[in-house]
Amino acid sequence: MAMSNGNGDFMVQSNGSVPSNANGNSIPAACDGDQLPQHLPTKETSRTKVSQGSGLLPFGMAKPTALFPDSTINNQRPAPQCCHHCPYHHPLCCHGNQADCHSLGSTTVTSPLTHSCLQPRSDYPTSVCQSNAHSHAAGCCHQPTSPLIDHSPLCLHHRWPNHFQHQPLQQQHIPTIRPPRPFRFPRSYAALIADWPVVVLGFCTVLIVICALVGILVPDLPDFSDPLLGFEPRGTAIGQRLITWNNMVKNTGYQATLANYPFKYAEEQAKSHREDRWSDDPYERDKRQAEWNFHKDSFFCDVPSDRYSRVVFSSADGENMWRIQSIKSMCNIDNTRIRSHFQFGDLCQRTSAASCCPSWTLGNYIAILNNRSSCLKITERDVAHTLKLLRSCVKYYHNGTLGPDCWDAATRRKDQLKCTTVPRKCTKFNAVYQILHYLVDKDFLSPQTLDYVIPALKYSMLFIPTERGKSMMDIYLDNFENWNCSDGVTTIAGIEFGIKHNLFQDYLLMDTSYPAIAIAIVLLIMCVYTRSMFITLMTMFAIISSLIISYFLYRIVFGFKFFPFMNLTALIILVGIGADDAFVLCDVWNHTKFDKPAAELVETMGITLNHAALSMFVTSFTTAAAFYANYVSNITAIRCFGVYAGTAILVNYVLMVTWLPAVVVLHERYLLNLFRCREGSGPGRRVYGQGWVMWLAGRLQQLLTAASDASRIFFEKVLPCIVIKFRYIWLCWFLALTLGGAYIVCVDPKMKLPSLELAEFQVFRSSHPFERYDAEFRRLFVFERVHHGEELHMPITLVWGVEPLDAGDPLDPHNKGPLQLDPSFDVASPSSQLWLLRFCQRLRNQTFYRQTEEQDFTSCFVETFRQWMENQDCEEPGSYPCCSQSPFPYRQEVFELCIKRAIMELERSTGYHLDSKTPGPRFDANDTIRAMVLEFQSTYLFTLAYEKMSRFYREVDAWVVRELEGAPAGLRGGWFVSGLEFFDLQDSLSGGTLVAMGLSVAVAFAVMLLTTRNLVISLYAIASIAGTIFVTVGSLVLLGWELNVLESVTISVAVGLAVDFAVHYGVAYRLAPEPDREARVVFSLSRMGSAIAMAALTSFVAGAMMMPSTVLAYTQLGTFMMLIMCISWGFATFFFQCLCRCMGPQGTCGQLPMPCPAPVHGHGARWEAKPAPGGGGARAERYELEPLAVGKGRRALGEVEETGAATDSRLYNGTRAPAYQPATTAGTDTSPCPLPESVTVRVHANPH
Repeated sequence: MAMSNGNGDFMVQSNGSVPSNANGNSIPAACDGDQLPQHLPTKETSRTKVSQGSGLLPFGMAKPTALFPDSTINNQRPAPQCCHHCPYHHPLCCHGNQADCHSLGSTTVTSPLTHSCLQPRSDYPTSVCQSNAHSHAAGCCHQPTSPLIDHSPLCLHHRWPNHFQHQPLQQQHIPTIRPPRPFRFPRSYAALIADWPVVVLGFCTVLIVICALVGILVPDLPDFSDPLLGFEPRGTAIGQRLITWNNMVKNTGYQATLANYPFKYAEEQAKSHREDRWSDDPYERDKRQAEWNFHKDSFFCDVPSDRYSRVVFSSADGENMWRIQSIKSMCNIDNTRIRSHFQFGDLCQRTSAASCCPSWTLGNYIAILNNRSSCLKITERDVAHTLKLLRSCVKYYHNGTLGPDCWDAATRRKDQLKCTTVPRKCTKFNAVYQILHYLVDKDFLSPQTLDYVIPALKYSMLFIPTERGKSMMDIYLDNFENWNCSDGVTTIAGIEFGIKHNLFQDYLLMDTSYPAIAIAIVLLIMCVYTRSMFITLMTMFAIISSLIISYFLYRIVFGFKFFPFMNLTALIILVGIGADDAFVLCDVWNHTKFDKPAAELVETMGITLNHAALSMFVTSFTTAAAFYANYVSNITAIRCFGVYAGTAILVNYVLMVTWLPAVVVLHERYLLNLFRCREGSGPGRRVYGQGWVMWLAGRLQQLLTAASDASRIFFEKVLPCIVIKFRYIWLCWFLALTLGGAYIVCVDPKMKLPSLELAEFQVFRSSHPFERYDAEFRRLFVFERVHHGEELHMPITLVWGVEPLDAGDPLDPHNKGPLQLDPSFDVASPSSQLWLLRFCQRLRNQTFYRQTEEQDFTSCFVETFRQWMENQDCEEPGSYPCCSQSPFPYRQEVFELCIKRAIMELERSTGYHLDSKTPGPRFDANDTIRAMVLEFQSTYLFTLAYEKMSRFYREVDAWVVRELEGAPAGLRGGWFVSGLEFFDLQDSLSGGTLVAMGLSVAVAFAVMLLTTRNLVISLYAIASIAGTIFVTVGSLVLLGWELNVLESVTISVAVGLAVDFAVHYGVAYRLAPEPDREARVVFSLSRMGSAIAMAALTSFVAGAMMMPSTVLAYTQLGTFMMLIMCISWGFATFFFQCLCRCMGPQGTCGQLPMPCPAPVHGHGARWEAKPAPGGGGARAERYELEPLAVGKGRRALGEVEETGAATDSRLYNGTRAPAYQPATTAGTDTSPCPLPESVTVRVHANPH
């Protein structure tokens, strides 16, 4: 403080007020940070001056010194105290007998931010008093009373101009409003935000609107009708071959790049065969071959097949399904839920114009075998008789003699040419075969259960006489979607209407209500935490805008044409990250205002951005890097999702350092006092207005204050005690969890690869009847097992003449690129013919080759062509040289001519049709052979097991590569392909996920190392992240997750979400001002615990709100978010902090050596020498306290006694900094480099 020393020199107190015995006219002190015109210079310090021999008492009071004359002290009288309410905190009641001061005396002083508090004596001005919250130590209303010191309200952090120490004071008029300042360009980014927040918000709004309009109007809107689009691998060896093979099939045909026939002949054949040719798709071909049977004597209209809609029934009470109650129940559900729908008559297969065909169900088969009119007329005796018939005939079905063609429907008798060993009763109406093959599960009457008295029937199929497809959508939505699918006797367990993917698009939009609920809950939590609805709503607007801008960048700037449905899940992750950033910025803002209540908005914003911007960048960059790491995947949908989600997180960070700070400034200027309680007329009282609304607001305010106090006590006292006292128990517990998770993930049962084919990819939750049919019932019924290839052998397809290159856009599943022919291909040369014939012979000698009875054009066409040439009679006119006289290998011109004749002759004589997938030569427009295809059957059966398919691919591919090494030059470009789509997907997921996780861990370690610059802390953080990953993935394995596309994305992102909390704690530990481990752990927990827990809570709640969703992507993301938040918070708070408490670095242990940065004005402690007021050689130091310093450090600084050239040291950002030294020795400072302020920790202590 400065006071008069009796010589006319003016001294200023540390509280910024003027002593009562000061000579001359007084001048009012602007305590709220406003500059008084004509008296305050433009540059001021924001801290008190400490004169020689004086010190600071708590609350900013100055200790009495020898500078006070005795007469001055004795003449002081206590003045009435008043309590004013700090604009940075919520209004609190005054303590004791201190009254709310509006105006005292005859003069009123106002301020843009606070009320005025004047002394009753008009000749003495009084500074504005700003009170802090009662939870903090400092406050003007808590000062002790002393007769030695003037008790006029003290203004903490008061600013006084330096030249006031030697200038007389003059009475000045105090303006009520701040005079307008001339326009000047902002000198810093913080000044831009503080002075022009509306401009910043306007610019961001215009940018968001432009991006939204361009993103919506210019490109096509996303189409989610095919959720499997983009799930195929691109860029792998198998993927390129499959793409090339599909392109080759697509470009083979009439007037295409390639053809199975010479084009001249194909042109002739097109006129007569183009409309009659079967479709290339086997499903379409089977569909055309099947015809409705309208025979009046037939009970059923057709044979059941996979092209009909169907449902699977199970018992509702666990009883056997082979009982009359269950059989009639299925008939009732068929009539009431399916056939009664108003659209069923338009969709069904009809026996006549008036009636639809009956459904294929157990009741109808029992009725036809026992001569009943309908399934509702059957009796117990009929059921028992049918079971006896099935028992006697099932052996013929199992040995293969009872087939689908044993009954001749035309003659209504058994076909005598087929099934000769099967009794007639077993072939009647083909009922026994169709029941066993289509309607009952494979375990019913199996050889293991054949001897049971009543064999157990668990599931039964019902075929509906309507085709699968979108036409069944209304029947499902009206009668099945909102029904529990049970009548008390039986339950519909599975449904196959062929509308799974169509329904997914509808559910994807309908279930967006669950993310909306999650956002609403997060908004509520943010509103309670920040106590500002305005900041909460604007933060959520920034999060939504991040998705809009990232969509613009994704589609327009980056040029991505494909937008997978997985990109929609980025909203949930972004809500958690955006809420965390908002907590950080508001916390730092509140703490900065508390540390510097008299600072201008520019200075407050500068400090806030210095601390919060980098901390938000660290978390945003690590999470975005985890998403971008998915770009290494070979699966298109995963790569697109990684780019979009990573871009959205970075855009969200940009808005959090532009949009959100401007919002906070607007709130500080205009909305801070909007809902503040009105002051009452009585002294020391406040009323909340009239009505129950204001009363409720008051009660809510008290509740929030109590919750805030309890939170502060927990995170500052209770949590550090729990962590430190039981640190060894925590370490052992979390190490055991890590080892257990590692065993589950890597040993048993470990993460399994997908078990469903891509066509059956799960899009709904597992309990949905569509998913149950694909996952369970396709393997329980014989006709489904046969149809899906479980009994089929893997083909070996060999291709020459086409380069196996994927020339399309790997980020666009619609763009597969053009077909690239091999210019070096030559099969017509004699050497190529001979090598190809021997190649086929050697292949048949391999163990993986399966011998078949087919010896035609579909195997090795060179062998078939040679046999055809040897069988041709040269005496026929026009046959030479395509006859037996031409020796093999044939001359090139003979081969090129005769191969065309052979193809024409074989097609004309045998009637065998060659489609685009049939092996053989391929011709171009000039009738030149440009490619060829060979195909053989292997001994390997198709399976979804990764190991068996991997063995098949590697064995065959290795043998083909070895054989091609000795091939002629024209045949060295061949390659092998088979039905390996699912195996390639499994292989890409298993390898790509590990690579993405490895990159994420590497980026997290690099960010942690650069942030803390300490190797030990970085290693501890990585250990915590590794434990989090093992426990999280292990939990997902126990929940039955398989490593499919969605699971791969979520697991790879786990690193980015798990690293955030460890980074926060690690940086806080590094910057703690205390030197010992325990104090550093306490500092990091007390400062970071509140906001870390709040961030984990918001993400957990967002995930929990997704669980009722029907779409699997939402539920899986919700499960993952809940697990990763809980486990990550536990490992960071207990495991990481316990490691730091037991073995944390001290001093420079593990610190990376880096050169000291040049001092920057405005950062850190600023040291200046000023002459003491009394003159002489004594010097006083002027310093600026770091906002992050804790109370202990602040008191240590304030209690230091200054004597001459001070030689003691002070805390500087958590390290010991040397005290002021004379200019001659200032350059010899050898103190260790402190961490720059731009790398300081985020302040997360509860500000309330």
